[in-house]
Amino acid sequence: MKVAFVYPPFYAKPFNENLPTVDDEFGLFPHIGFGWAARGASAAGWEVRLWDAPAEKKSLDQVTRELCAWSPDLIAFSAHACQTIRDLYVWSRPIRERTGVPTLVGGYEAKVYPHEIVEQGEFDFLCGGQGHQFLPEFLPALARGHGYERVADLFFRRHGELAHTRAGARPRFAEFPTPDRSIFDNRRYYSHVSQRKSFTIGMSEIGCPYPCTFCCMRQSGFDARTAEQVVDEMAECTALGIREIDWFDPLMLHDRQRALDIAREVRRRKLDVIWSCRSRVDSLSFRGTRRQPDHELIGALAEGGCRRIYFGIESGDDEVLREMMKGQVASSDLGRTLGAVREAGILALGFFMLGAPGDTRESVRRTVDLSLALPLSYAQYQIAVIKPHTELERRHVVGELGIDYWREYVAGRVDALLLPTPWTTLDRASLERMARRAYLRFYSRPGYALSMLRRVQSRDELTRYARVALQLALRPLRPARAAGLGRRLGRAALAFAEATLTVASPGARHGVFAVGGGLRGALRLARDELARRTAEPVLGQAPDGVRSSVADPPPGRYRTFFDRLPEPRVGVDRGLGDE
Repeated sequence: MKVAFVYPPFYAKPFNENLPTVDDEFGLFPHIGFGWAARGASAAGWEVRLWDAPAEKKSLDQVTRELCAWSPDLIAFSAHACQTIRDLYVWSRPIRERTGVPTLVGGYEAKVYPHEIVEQGEFDFLCGGQGHQFLPEFLPALARGHGYERVADLFFRRHGELAHTRAGARPRFAEFPTPDRSIFDNRRYYSHVSQRKSFTIGMSEIGCPYPCTFCCMRQSGFDARTAEQVVDEMAECTALGIREIDWFDPLMLHDRQRALDIAREVRRRKLDVIWSCRSRVDSLSFRGTRRQPDHELIGALAEGGCRRIYFGIESGDDEVLREMMKGQVASSDLGRTLGAVREAGILALGFFMLGAPGDTRESVRRTVDLSLALPLSYAQYQIAVIKPHTELERRHVVGELGIDYWREYVAGRVDALLLPTPWTTLDRASLERMARRAYLRFYSRPGYALSMLRRVQSRDELTRYARVALQLALRPLRPARAAGLGRRLGRAALAFAEATLTVASPGARHGVFAVGGGLRGALRLARDELARRTAEPVLGQAPDGVRSSVADPPPGRYRTFFDRLPEPRVGVDRGLGDE
């Protein structure tokens, strides 16, 4: 029997933290959750095939035709993020209708919002557990057509009602198998700064021990795989021809000894792979009163194939850092440590946040000035937003507005809106302009441009940089106020030119593809810009009153994400024991 995994494209939304061009071009990454699910399906003896639509540049119609030709017995989707879930619905609904094949959805948000997702009516089953554990139990039941009650973590319709089974075991992350990357065409993937063909991503740990208010990672517990497990996974990657890995852990270098062991083992095995990771700056410095670079660790990382480290620096203002509970200061220690990283031959990328709690125009200027002063090879400027399951959401949406916005968005009862930022007087339009100016200042410096040209390793890489720079300059940002006809005509012309340039891109998630692509899609975006007279509404400030459009849930049925912590189970209608 056969299971098809389908990964639809997703596009920039008003509530995203990045400029739309950055969202489009940050990279094409394999959804690694399907790799774990493939392990479970293979264990059940099922044949597995993946349709990664954005990577393969396939339309909904093309994927649907190919699915019908392959004739799977199950089609599976992933609800991996609230922000992208409505794009998932755009694909899952017609695929189910056209193929008539049973559908399954899993992923992180499936565990948090099972009712809201299942009630869309396009999923026959929902996995509320881990795919590699769930599928070996579920697929035999599906093949038999009965026995669903004995499958742990399953949501399904029975006699017209939504039912769910018992909670399954929750394994430690260290007990997970390695993802099956053979289902991916790894030659198609890349990040905006990757340099080798055959690229993938990985997770060596989950969660984060730090309480930053803008991030949800602290809510999911902290667990890490051993150094030996990590390097074994890297060896599996090289056996598949993969030559570059980006580890998506929030803090891969937090455990100094584990980081040393990983780097030394990669070198000992002579693995032909380079890798990147994310870290705090203070994970690479001694944490005494005089924070000096940890040259032993930095040197070992460089010798063990680490070529890039992404650092969450966030702000150049100490008061803003305190407000976000970052646990660091914007001191000269950053420069010393980053300088040692560069001297070791490792490229450093700095993440910076504009419009964070307490930010003013002056503090944003200090942040951008700090980014220019540090020895960074890359910089990314994000706008502080309210993400799902964060402290900012708890305080300013659930607490102050009384709206569980992300639940309502997943349920399809509210539109994609800007979320409020009561912690700063800077509006979104102003912050987007500040971010674009910061990008242009950082990347247009003559010295930087020369250093970048020296490290470029392929024509594709250089072309990608040039195209993104042009798109960033051309793409119109959201209007700060009502716009007259002349300004709207100018914005429409820029939108058409930028979208036309994007049509030739091999991997962009540009909105032009959401409206048909090609010149027709570019014209559609131009018309939209011509019609856009004002900025988008903000949650709680929408003209029609978003609060009034959000229905109250049945008593006792729904609770916010925060009400459920630390227990990761969800509220349900009806539980079924083993029958």
